Amino acid sequence: MRLLRKDMKPVIFRERIPKKEPDGTPYEDWATEGIEVRGNVQPAGGKEMAAQYGERLRYIMVMYCEYTPDSRELLEQFNSQNKGYGACVFVPGDAEMPDYKVVAVRPWRHIVIELEMI
Repeated sequence: MRLLRKDMKPVIFRERIPKKEPDGTPYEDWATEGIEVRGNVQPAGGKEMAAQYGERLRYIMVMYCEYTPDSRELLEQFNSQNKGYGACVFVPGDAEMPDYKVVAVRPWRHIVIELEMI
């Protein structure tokens, strides 16, 4: 699969920060700064994805991106350090909350990032 420059769009990935209320209730917040990665974002589909996600498939997007320093950093931190990330796909990068969360980052021929709607 070839990634065409005209189909690539910038997506901002922001790190998830777990926090607690004064009464001890946990919640998550998102970092203000993020990593910008350009890639081809499209709805997920196919037999494998349907078997893996089932009814949640309609909320899943797949992003294909090339190996760049930023995408390699996201791959390393998500897989080895188990950091959670949110993705601003259809909202501006400076929005209060991202609209998708990162479910998986896979290093195939391209880096494949699976996103689920929050």
